Amino acid sequence: MDKDINRNYWLYILPHTYCRLNNGNALLYHTQSGAIMESSSQPVLALLQSLHEKKNLGAVYVEGQQLAKEPYQSFIAEFCKKNMGGLTDVKQVNEKPIQLMPILNVQCDVEKLQKDRERSIGENILQYLLELNIYVNDVCERQCPLCGTYFRQTMCCTKHNKPSHSISRKMLQKILTQIQYAPVGKLNILGGDLSQCAFYENLDMLLQPFRVHAHLWMHYTHAGSTEKLHTGFKHDIPVTPPFDERQFVSCLNRLDGEQTTYHFFITGEKEYQQATQLLEKHVITHYAMHPVYTGQNLSFFGEQVYMTKEDIFSKPLSFREIFAHQKLNTHFFGSLTVLASGDVYANVNSDKLGNVETDSILNLINKEMNDNTAWRQIRDKVPCTKCNYQYLCPSPSNYEKAIGTPNLCHVSELNN
Repeated sequence: MDKDINRNYWLYILPHTYCRLNNGNALLYHTQSGAIMESSSQPVLALLQSLHEKKNLGAVYVEGQQLAKEPYQSFIAEFCKKNMGGLTDVKQVNEKPIQLMPILNVQCDVEKLQKDRERSIGENILQYLLELNIYVNDVCERQCPLCGTYFRQTMCCTKHNKPSHSISRKMLQKILTQIQYAPVGKLNILGGDLSQCAFYENLDMLLQPFRVHAHLWMHYTHAGSTEKLHTGFKHDIPVTPPFDERQFVSCLNRLDGEQTTYHFFITGEKEYQQATQLLEKHVITHYAMHPVYTGQNLSFFGEQVYMTKEDIFSKPLSFREIFAHQKLNTHFFGSLTVLASGDVYANVNSDKLGNVETDSILNLINKEMNDNTAWRQIRDKVPCTKCNYQYLCPSPSNYEKAIGTPNLCHVSELNN
């Protein structure tokens, strides 16, 4: 609308606009279109601060003469053009417009439950278990160069040299019984060499109640050579370097027609090119690429994994996603891992929660909700706390743990 310096207006911010004021800077983010505005102007920051005061309810009175001056004129013109807010003539709308802004209010917030004596974290606690990873054994004859590294950075099979371990059939049944009423959307069954599990022949029967959610993880060399492959399940196939095309083709032939995702683990540009060639040559559409930090390939990670400002704003984030980043780790939350020894972790790089031989799944979830070894670890360390993009970035991952840094981005470098 055209602004008249002789009129007065209501300036309001729209509910889909996320605003972050931090360290003398302002970020406005349109959670539907992904549009952004940034400012370090103190008058603009003061105006935004007043819009977010509870008593103002997202709208403030401004004079037309003020709107004609800089920096207000340029800011409000862009503010309205990007549909982050608007102006209404006071004479046309006598009563102040009220904007119902989204607020962070988690009903099952752990901090709230801990303070409320009448409630318990244990209320419907199974609802928090969304993914369960079970290593039924850690036995494998292969000598993958980075075997002990892969599974600490992303989901992958792994072995233990000595002593080796295996979960008994009875214990697996006990675990599955405990989670039968949990909202587990993904049940990952892994090894070592899954085909060397003592009850591998009967695995399909044991997993029958979870058939829709069960994923069987088997290294591509094992899947291509084992006598029996269980059908009717989703298969996830780790493909680790050095890539053997002959064995890879054998795996492809064995799993033809199955619901299969191939997971390529790469440590550098050469392996990336090799994986890409295999995918194109054999027309594979269901796959994932997993960079692996080795301790010597930080430059590769800097190019392929570290985020830029363009990456952060490459697609719109909803308020729900932004709020989630403020309260929980979206990589780890809801996931438990049971190793072949029976030890249970919320993250394999964090402290052990307990052991399935002596602890129930319910108690282990409760322990994680209280102790927070992984599920609620957020970007609450420098340099992230000084950055206005703090909660627009993904939650901290295992890559940060592997590299030993609180962030994986180039944005903080630009701000220093």
